Amino acid sequence: MMLLPRPFRIRDTATSITLFLCIFAAVCILEASAFSTRSQRLHTTPKLTRQAVTEESTEIISDKDRIASLPLPPHRSPGPFRGIRESISHLTDGKRFARKRAEELGDVFLTNVFFKPTVIIGGQEAITEFVSGTELKSKVIHAALPDTFKELHTKWGTLNLDSTDTLHKEARSLFSEIFSVDALESYLPVIEESLEMYVQSIVERIKKNPQEEIQIVQELKELCLQIFSKLFSGAELTKEQVQMFDDYNSALLALPFEKKKIEKGRDALKTLKSEMLSRYKDCQAGTADPASAFYSEKVQKWFGYDEDRVCTATVLFIWGAYIECAALMTNALTIIKNENPDYIEIIAEEYQTQLKSDLSLSDLEFWSNMQQTLGVLRESLRLIPPAGGATRYSDEDFEFRGYRIPAGTAVMMDPRVGNTDPKLFTEPDEFLPLRWVPSDSSTSSSSGGCPLKGTALKLGFGSWFPGGFGAHQCPGIPLAELTSKIFLGKVATAFDNWSFDEVKYVEVPIKIPTDNFAVTFSLRN
Repeated sequence: MMLLPRPFRIRDTATSITLFLCIFAAVCILEASAFSTRSQRLHTTPKLTRQAVTEESTEIISDKDRIASLPLPPHRSPGPFRGIRESISHLTDGKRFARKRAEELGDVFLTNVFFKPTVIIGGQEAITEFVSGTELKSKVIHAALPDTFKELHTKWGTLNLDSTDTLHKEARSLFSEIFSVDALESYLPVIEESLEMYVQSIVERIKKNPQEEIQIVQELKELCLQIFSKLFSGAELTKEQVQMFDDYNSALLALPFEKKKIEKGRDALKTLKSEMLSRYKDCQAGTADPASAFYSEKVQKWFGYDEDRVCTATVLFIWGAYIECAALMTNALTIIKNENPDYIEIIAEEYQTQLKSDLSLSDLEFWSNMQQTLGVLRESLRLIPPAGGATRYSDEDFEFRGYRIPAGTAVMMDPRVGNTDPKLFTEPDEFLPLRWVPSDSSTSSSSGGCPLKGTALKLGFGSWFPGGFGAHQCPGIPLAELTSKIFLGKVATAFDNWSFDEVKYVEVPIKIPTDNFAVTFSLRN
């Protein structure tokens, strides 16, 4: 089942091919015709207005005119279809694109993302400088999202809200409650039980057919949907509701002419909100157990007891959490096998050590002690980054690092630039989970020594931010890491090896292997 926005596919018919070529040609023509105008607008320095303020006619340039005189950030030379080529390169391999452009142009550069002029900021120094600038943060506040995404993300969606909006501040307060340590511990029984049942189901299937290929991406996405539906709405989803999340997700990045897909997304959102509202009212009436975090009295009060806001937030939280977790789980499986299969035994040993302790599976400390497993997940996030940062724009030109950022230009703080920076990560292309393990902690004998142990933990502000940065960073990374640690611990305990064919990825909105990616597991004796 496809639970990520599907890439545009050309059906094997002459009509669809012709349609695609016509659309592409039209886009190219529009891009070419608009290019010179846009380029001229971005590159032209306006005439300066000067004001005599002294008897000697000393000329003082206003700050606005001074900014207008500044150069644009470094960028590739303008040319026909440059914006299209840059956008396609970014969409097909975002990590490689960010790294190559940063090497060529520096850690602040101008490019095109989603066919719009975008300034990418990456690397610790540039990120720190930008985030520490209070005036800058107060300007770059508006969401730069496609119209369809804005509509389906709703007026309550935090990605749509300005950073200074009261609703956004309220949502961030809610996030701190939903993902607090106490909340995570309360989620543990549901997560642990669900993952135990799933891994055991794989064990039973492999016993019957050792060569069975497990459609791991599809299964993990549906599993994560069910887990987070139980956590955030108090009950699992029906198969029809799972399909509705698929329809909703597919419509978010639909092209404007894909009207049927967009309409299905609208219908799915409407129906899912109605279902969540029904569950909410059942809890209020006392006919259902208020197990969901979203139906607690504290959260209801936060939302002003607004039913539409509560049920919309429930849908959006389930949607946002399942993609992130499924991607991290799957990417961790692939990177362990491809980079260092010894970590299967290391994780299994770490898990068994915790089972022998006085801690129970429902204790958060049990999983917090699995530091090498966390190191695997952090290296997975670093080497297979799930996405770039969110994009925002300002209503007015502003200055950053001596460059002019034109009004309306999207700004993205991209973690992928710093992820392989040798100044931050020694041997940046190597899979070294111990760099995330405290240097004074004991580690599995299987992992051996590592001179880089703990070095990533000493990195400063702005060096590593897999879920984005600032007011719009993803708040669910701790939940994704906890869920994935449990998954890896159980998988490594049940299986001593796994294999798969070449990995092909869907790049947006979250990098994850394609739905047809399958894994063959080998049972432990």
